[in-house]
Amino acid sequence: MEHDSMAYENPWRPNYESVASVVWITAGTVAMGVNQLSNLPEEPFYWMGGICLVMAAIRLPQALRLYNLQRHLKGRKLEFIKLDVLVKYIKPKKKAIWLGHGYVWENRHAQRVFEILKRDWTSVVNNKENTIGQTWIHGVEPKEHDVYQDLEHSEGQNLIVGTTGAGKTRLFDLLISQAIMRGEAVIIIDPKGDIELRDNARRACIAAGDEHRFMQFHPAFPESSIRIDPLKNYTRVTELASRLAALIPSEAGADPFKSFGWQALNNICQALEMVDDSPNLIKLKRYLETGTQDMVVKAVESYAVKHLRNGKEKVDAFMKTVGSTPEKQARTMVQFYKTVIQPVSASSELEGLLSMYQHDKTHFSKMVANLLPIMNMLTAGHLAGLLSPDTTDENDMRRVTDNKLIIQDAGVVYFGLDSLSDSIVGSAIGSLLLSDLVSVAGNRYNFGVDNKPVNIFVDEAAEVINEPTIQLLNKGRGAKMKVFIATQTIADFEARLGSTEKARQVLGNLNNIYALRVIDPGTQEFITENLPKTRIKSVMRTQGLTSQTESPLMFTANTGERLMEEEGDLFPPQLLGMLPNLEYIAKISGGKIIKGRLPILTN
Repeated sequence: MEHDSMAYENPWRPNYESVASVVWITAGTVAMGVNQLSNLPEEPFYWMGGICLVMAAIRLPQALRLYNLQRHLKGRKLEFIKLDVLVKYIKPKKKAIWLGHGYVWENRHAQRVFEILKRDWTSVVNNKENTIGQTWIHGVEPKEHDVYQDLEHSEGQNLIVGTTGAGKTRLFDLLISQAIMRGEAVIIIDPKGDIELRDNARRACIAAGDEHRFMQFHPAFPESSIRIDPLKNYTRVTELASRLAALIPSEAGADPFKSFGWQALNNICQALEMVDDSPNLIKLKRYLETGTQDMVVKAVESYAVKHLRNGKEKVDAFMKTVGSTPEKQARTMVQFYKTVIQPVSASSELEGLLSMYQHDKTHFSKMVANLLPIMNMLTAGHLAGLLSPDTTDENDMRRVTDNKLIIQDAGVVYFGLDSLSDSIVGSAIGSLLLSDLVSVAGNRYNFGVDNKPVNIFVDEAAEVINEPTIQLLNKGRGAKMKVFIATQTIADFEARLGSTEKARQVLGNLNNIYALRVIDPGTQEFITENLPKTRIKSVMRTQGLTSQTESPLMFTANTGERLMEEEGDLFPPQLLGMLPNLEYIAKISGGKIIKGRLPILTN
C-alpha cells in the first residue's frame, strides 16, 4: 500500500476495494454476455462494459495492495540456507555484512502496529497456535530486501540481546561464517559450548579452502584441544597479577585479601621475569604453595650477574660457607642483597620478592586463602596442560598457540568453556582469555602496522566480562578489533561487574544493537530508549445531543471526527517480548533502524 505521510490509513479494515473490483468485473461480464445473447443495439453494452473495465482497473490495484499487506501478517516461512547460498548473498558487497532480510523501520510501521494493538487482534491476525511470537510484527511491511551493514560501521562494537532460544547463536553463525570467508581472524568465546556453533565455524573454514585455520579449546575434550597460555601476552609484568587477582571473589572495593594476592602474584611474576623465565599458571601456583626459597636464590643471583661487576664470582664467594638446603641458601642470598647489592643497585621488584619470602608463613597462607583455590582450579587435571603448555614435552602433539599468533595467522579458534559443567572455572578461563586479548589489542593499538581485522565473538558475555573488556570495547576500533557480545539481559552485566555504572560503561561503547526477543522489562526499556520517538495519528470521534429548557421537544444533534497526533514509541518496548524466533530490531550504522529476520545456516 502506497504511503502518504500526510494521510491517515487504516490498512486492517475489510478489503472493500476487492468487493468493488469483483462487482465491476461481474457487471462488465454480464453486459457483454447480454450483448451476445440479445438482439439489442451493441453500442450501449460496449459503453457499459468499457466503464466497468475502467472502474475495475482503478479498484483492482488498490485491492491487491491491501491484500498483499494483510496477507503478510501471517508471517513468512523459516528460511534454511547453505554456505554456498550465503556466499551468493555476500559476493555483491564484499565490504559489508549480510544480516538477513528486512527493511528500514519507519513511522508508517509504528502507525500500523498502533492500529493493530488498539483492536481485537483475532479480527486481523490469524496466528497459528504452535508459533512462537507474533508474526504480524514483521508483516506490517510487505516489501523486504537484503539487509547489509558496512564493515567499517561494525567496528563501533556490537551488542546482541535476546532471551534463551531467540536466535543469538544463529546470528553468530552468520556473522562468524562471513568473517571467515573474508579471511579474517575469528575468536569465539562460548561459555556454554554450543557444538553447532563450533561445527559451523569449522565448515566455514573448509568452505573457505583452509581447514587448518580452525582450532578448538574445550576442557571436556582435552585430546582434541589446542594448548594456549592465557598469560603469554603482556606489555608490563603487573598486567599478569591484575588478570589473576581480578578472579578473586570480593565484595568490598578495597579488599585487603585481593590486594595482598595481587602483591604476591606480582612479586613472583617479577622474579620469573628477572631469571628470564615465562610466568604461567603452574609456576605461580607452585611458588604460592611451596614457598619462594628457590626463586629467591635464582633471582638474586641473576640480578647480581646483570648489575654488578663480577657479580657471578661475588655470589659464589658469598655462598661458599652456606649449607645445601634451600632455606639456608635463600637466607644467605637475602643477606647478600642487603650487604652487597642494595647499597649500589637497589631493586624494588627484588625487594618485593625478598619481603614476601620473609613474611610470616602462617599469615601469608591466610592472606592467599582466596587466591589458591582459583589457582588450583586452573591447574587441575587436564587444564594444567591446556593452560600451561609445556613446549619441551615431545610426547604431547597437541598444537600450542596464543592469541597474538592466532591473530597474525588469521586463525579461527573456538573456545568452549564448558560452563554448564563448572561455571566458576569456565568464567575464570573466559576472563583470562579476554584480558590476554586486551593486552594484544593494546600492542596493536600502540605499535600495529598493517593490522589485520580481528573478529571477537563472546556468547553469554555476562559470564566472562571483566573490567579490561571495557578497554577492549573502547580501544578495539583503533586496533581493528570488532567485538560482538551477546547477553540475555542488561541486568546480567550489572550483576557481573557489581554496579550499574560499570554496566553502563560497557553499554556506552556498543554502537550497534541487535535485539531479538527480550523478556526482561529493564532490557526492553534500554533498547527502545535508544530509538527515536515518532508521531502517531489517531481519530477521535464525537457526538452530542442538546435540548432547550423552554422547548423540550426541540433538540440539536452533532457528530464529528478529528484527526489527532501524539508522541509515541517508534517501536513499543512490549513488542520486543513478542518477537518470533530469529527476528530482530536493530539500531546500526549510527541510527538506522532495521527490522529483520534471520535464516538458519545448515550443512
